[in-house]
Amino acid sequence: MPDERDPAVAVTDPAAADPEPHILELRVHGVRNTPPQEMLGTSVDRIALVHDGPIPLGDKLAGFYTTRDRDPDARTRLEAYSWGNLDRFAKGRSFLTGVWRTVYNVLWFLVAPFGFANAGYWARAFETDPRREGGLRTGSGGGITRLFALALTLLLTAAVSTVVFDLVAVQCFLPVDQTGAWRVCSVLPSQLDGLGQWTRGQRLALFSLAPIAAVVVMAVLGLISDVRFRTRIHDAARVREAQAAPDALPLAVPEMWMRRRVNSPTGLLHLAASVDLVVATLAWDAVPHDGAAAPTLFGLALAHLAASAAVIAFWARSVRAPHPVLGSEGLTQRIRDSRDAQASILLGIAVAVYLACVGLEIWGSGTNVPGPFGGGQITPTLILVALTVLATAGCVVRAGYNEWIAAAVLTAGTAALWAVLAGWLDSFGWGANAAALAVVVLSGGLVVVPYLTMRRRNARVREEAWHGAGPGVFMMLGLLLGAFLASALALGAGSYLRSGRFQTRGVPGDPLFRDVSLPAGAHDITVPIAFWAFGGVLGLMAAIVMLVLIVVGLLKLGRSTIDTPAIDQSEEVYRLEIVKQRRASAFLQRAEPLLHFLAWTVGIAVAASMALAILWENREHSGRWAWVRGVLTGAFGGDSVTAMWQGGQLVVLTAVVLGGTAVLGMAVTKAASPDAARPLGLLWDLMAWLPRAAHPFGPACYSERAVPELADRMIRWLEPDPRRRVLLSTHSLGTVLGVAALFHLTAIGRADLIPRVRFLSFGMQLRPYFGRFFPELFGPDVLGTPGVGAPSFWTADPWKGKDLPVVGTPPRSRARVLERARILADPELEGHDGVRSPAAGPLTTLLGTAPAPQPVWINLWRRTDFLGFPGYSYSQEANVLDRLTLEMEPDSYMAQVATHGNYLPTVAYLAARRDLIADW
Repeated sequence: MPDERDPAVAVTDPAAADPEPHILELRVHGVRNTPPQEMLGTSVDRIALVHDGPIPLGDKLAGFYTTRDRDPDARTRLEAYSWGNLDRFAKGRSFLTGVWRTVYNVLWFLVAPFGFANAGYWARAFETDPRREGGLRTGSGGGITRLFALALTLLLTAAVSTVVFDLVAVQCFLPVDQTGAWRVCSVLPSQLDGLGQWTRGQRLALFSLAPIAAVVVMAVLGLISDVRFRTRIHDAARVREAQAAPDALPLAVPEMWMRRRVNSPTGLLHLAASVDLVVATLAWDAVPHDGAAAPTLFGLALAHLAASAAVIAFWARSVRAPHPVLGSEGLTQRIRDSRDAQASILLGIAVAVYLACVGLEIWGSGTNVPGPFGGGQITPTLILVALTVLATAGCVVRAGYNEWIAAAVLTAGTAALWAVLAGWLDSFGWGANAAALAVVVLSGGLVVVPYLTMRRRNARVREEAWHGAGPGVFMMLGLLLGAFLASALALGAGSYLRSGRFQTRGVPGDPLFRDVSLPAGAHDITVPIAFWAFGGVLGLMAAIVMLVLIVVGLLKLGRSTIDTPAIDQSEEVYRLEIVKQRRASAFLQRAEPLLHFLAWTVGIAVAASMALAILWENREHSGRWAWVRGVLTGAFGGDSVTAMWQGGQLVVLTAVVLGGTAVLGMAVTKAASPDAARPLGLLWDLMAWLPRAAHPFGPACYSERAVPELADRMIRWLEPDPRRRVLLSTHSLGTVLGVAALFHLTAIGRADLIPRVRFLSFGMQLRPYFGRFFPELFGPDVLGTPGVGAPSFWTADPWKGKDLPVVGTPPRSRARVLERARILADPELEGHDGVRSPAAGPLTTLLGTAPAPQPVWINLWRRTDFLGFPGYSYSQEANVLDRLTLEMEPDSYMAQVATHGNYLPTVAYLAARRDLIADW
């Protein structure tokens, strides 16, 4: 490895000697959003947007920049692609702009669970197939992931419905004995006092607009962000003209980065299902007091909701909805050929049923009967249980377990457990309960045993995150965040309404204080137990587990030392600082085992929370809750259950308040920031690079613009002159975009240009993160590099001994693609690596082979970089891909340890650049 302090490296750089500017060095930043002037090594007033003739190659969101005063004798042309504004706000410092940004940021937190569902979708095993819509055969797990996304939308609808229906419309308006008199919650604005003279049904009809409006707001939010990432017309034209290769990798599918239509049919079905849930909730409340109308509407709403869910699962066979077939004859044929029309019809039916329900609530005779709100308790519990079942099924689909069989078996076990806890089988004797418990145990065995057997047969399982359970882990994280946000909404609103119970009055003779009292017999606001049990308990347990793991890890690893690779002799004087930063960076790289443990904790907490919610909701019909109270009282003495319940409420509310405060604090901080990035920072960038395929209201994919733009820039530079070359230089997440752009060139039929491209990456996460989380997109068979195992949490060096040997057989999903392409079975290809088209990759083959020993891809990394990893191996031994940079900042006035940024000024970068373009 060359010494980065050797000035001879820079002096002998061929880019400074050859007068012919035929090499384009194209730099792409990562999640740090490095400004283009920094990437170009100049000031902001000395850069300009690149033009291709009169056409500017960029706008205020993204574009290509170069220096104004470029040396005409230089051999290389230096450009920087800046895409950071795609996930940041436009600059502005007015008060109204800050308020809008704050509201916008809070709404984006609600979208985060949808992003996890989308990540779970792409973590599955799926296959390419040019005969299928979008060029992808979805594979097992696509249907349950789409249904999981639908359940997240319904959870939002249920949370808002609980607040406006149960807490406000019913509990906050209390009729009294006198005619024309009523009571209203004191914290509600006086403008709502007049609603007290309305009937209960009329108030419910009015407030029924709120949950529907909440879903519409989420759809509009996704629409606003989607417009920002619109694929350019000529990029879309290239995709439509391209012919997909039968053996292509997913990144080389032409339509991989084609933006979907904004009016997503799946989005319309989410809205229709939300309307159905509102109708079912209202009708369920009216069933005990109404004759035939309410039960009929309840049945229609459930049937339509089930139909919408079935259509969403059926459509999951492809990533995108197909375009309507041109020239279709007849209305029926046009509807059959257009999913937009089908979804619009289903939404229209849902709206018609909703209007009928509103009419019943306004004019029905049985909608003004006092009593608790009927649909407030069971609805959120059912949705949260459904989310848990789907997420658990997601853990086994990569192993080859059929998604619908897994979901059905888990549903049967869950239903049996529910029946036992609720006491529904007590009238049939103890044998019925024993049989139900046997069903619970059998369902668990029917999932676990086949899953473990299938997993052992997978030779590539060590290359996959969480032993192949990635889809389920991402879904569990979405469940955790979604349950917390829903409970924060319900419990926060309930606590605000309950605050009016206290009476205050001044203290005579002591005005510094006031008397606060809670009158005996005062009414209270009751929040459904599901939001306490699932939301608060899940969030609290997750926080405690994470805290314990971090504390234990810090205590165990606090004095550890990471000696591989060895510290450069020139930096020995800074050994203590470097060792400290290596330890901190290594600890931050343990996200995978932490999330694995968290997912297990979420699963266990869900089971306990479900049991608690069911026991509580059925306490009047079953003696099991009384038995639990007796056991606790006997164990702890006195009225321990009441004390534990009050203490639990306090702890959960504290957790919700702290979480809500953190959300608002981050929203305000981000709104006030000059860069104005989206909330959740790195996590958001990692979620939003994936095409939106699971949840229609999830984060819009900025890669759908960035990847085709990068490919287009390389085409514009290379196509006019066969002597031209491109040095693609990418940092961090920019490496993901760069690799995707190279495969996109093959997808649109320009693989002939790739041998004229060489690749310089630094601070990247392809191998240990993206390659393990999304094996079909960036796994070893895509990159052409060996796999890596999961990092260890308990050892000082989490990556020690984690390099995996090369596996000769392709993954099962890839093998099926190659079989369909008739490659593996062709005897004439004996000794061939199975690659028939450039789109089949891998990346190392795609880049071609330069004359030895000149490399075609070099990756720079340092051990103090918490987000930078080697692309080939952690071994001390040198390899053809990885090179180490020094671990102290190269241009800092005071000595500072380098972490994830500032690779460009290092001499190691100049040396790698020199080697890549030498004699090119």
